[in-house]
Amino acid sequence: MTLSMEAASIQELSDAVVKSCGEELLPVAVMYGANSSGKSNVLKALKAMRDVLLNSVRLNPKDKLEADPFSLNETSASEPTSFEIQFTLNGSKFRYGFDYTSDEIIDEWLYEKRPGEREFELFLRSGNEFKISKSRFAEGIGKQDATPANRLFVSLVAQLNGKVSQAILDWFSNIEYMSGMDGKGYAGKTLRTIFYQEDGNEEIMNLLYQTHLGFSGLQVIMNTGDEESVDSKTVHNIFDANGNVIGQKEFPTDKMESEGTKKMIEIAGPLVDAIRLGKILVVDELDAKLHPFLTRKIIGLFMDKEFNKNGAQLIFATHDTNLLNIQYLRRDQIWFTEKDKSDSTELYSLVEFRDESGNKVRNDRNIEKDYINGRYGAIPFMS
Repeated sequence: MTLSMEAASIQELSDAVVKSCGEELLPVAVMYGANSSGKSNVLKALKAMRDVLLNSVRLNPKDKLEADPFSLNETSASEPTSFEIQFTLNGSKFRYGFDYTSDEIIDEWLYEKRPGEREFELFLRSGNEFKISKSRFAEGIGKQDATPANRLFVSLVAQLNGKVSQAILDWFSNIEYMSGMDGKGYAGKTLRTIFYQEDGNEEIMNLLYQTHLGFSGLQVIMNTGDEESVDSKTVHNIFDANGNVIGQKEFPTDKMESEGTKKMIEIAGPLVDAIRLGKILVVDELDAKLHPFLTRKIIGLFMDKEFNKNGAQLIFATHDTNLLNIQYLRRDQIWFTEKDKSDSTELYSLVEFRDESGNKVRNDRNIEKDYINGRYGAIPFMS
């Protein structure tokens, strides 16, 4: 299956499209589907590819790779997992991928396309055999014999100071994965940024105030001891009988605030960090605990070039059908997951969808209504 952030030739929300290396790219992609249709696995696949590459440097020659093949047919459990990704970096388009099992890297490849040139093979690995470009990937020459069977070549060359390889690892390290159901692990990032007045602090506080969460201030407490921990209190106004502010009261955030307010505080740091540094933010169940207007606000941050100046991208799964409107999202930004007859996941976008007569979805359709009525599939079937 392929998830693409390439913009289609459609007119809606064209101001949000980002140009990079001659490509027109989208800042947001959203995924819909029934429970257990495979949305989470699509997002986890991107995380898995990142993790295998970034963790490769830590592996001993006999260590197992993280592999979790599809379990519901006769052959896939014994077949290699295959990942490939195309991305822009430093003025070039790269295509990188690998096939692997829990025991070894079966194949690995890296291609580059510079402006005005054809795609060029930097290296190609098949088992223990390597074909390496002396002119375009000299940093890999002579290092193939030092590459264990379970180690990715790009990872090894980067560890040995390969410039291109290190840039690729740095690009992968800018993929952030979050669970929208449990954000407690991310609260520390937000609160530490505020406490230490780090870059992004002002943007975080502005975001929290713009979403009108009901508090007038946020106090961060840093607890020092054997292990540093961070906590917070929200500051609320006290009013007299006439509605005038006569004082303030602090509430422990974790005990007194709603789940939605706590989630906004938790994810504000990662959101601002992603936009500020041009990262790719992958969120499963972004809308969990949030009002639809808050989810729409988050999407708007990535869609706004004035705020999202470095081309950050948001990829997320949701059940919030309020977003199925071309006022907020383009047709090529809306994706669906659905199980086929063998319980494999099919992934397709709204702009690719054709009805029974072969017609495309027009931009004047009521997309939310059509989806709820089952026009595009990817909905639960209940008896």
